[in-house]
Amino acid sequence: METSNFAHVIFQNVGKSFLPQVPLECRYTLTPYITPHPKDWVGIFKVGWSTARDYYTFLWSPMPENYEPGSTVHRTVVFQECTPPSPISSWDRLQ
Repeated sequence: METSNFAHVIFQNVGKSFLPQVPLECRYTLTPYITPHPKDWVGIFKVGWSTARDYYTFLWSPMPENYEPGSTVHRTVVFQECTPPSPISSWDRLQ
């Protein structure tokens, strides 16, 4: 799914499991329906999370250089040697 009228952030190749102590790379696309913000972040959550405060860890989402409003932006964050709790859910992006 490259574009969507519903999803504002699309995550690519989200694994069903992750190896401990190995960097976790999270690739995602910001669709034209969302504007990047300096306080955007990507978090790792336990399965069954219910609030944004239930994150295990997070990284600030890098602001794209030369951003043009209404454009599609591809981004990547890497969680270095992260040992996530078991089980964890998909990546999630919040503002």
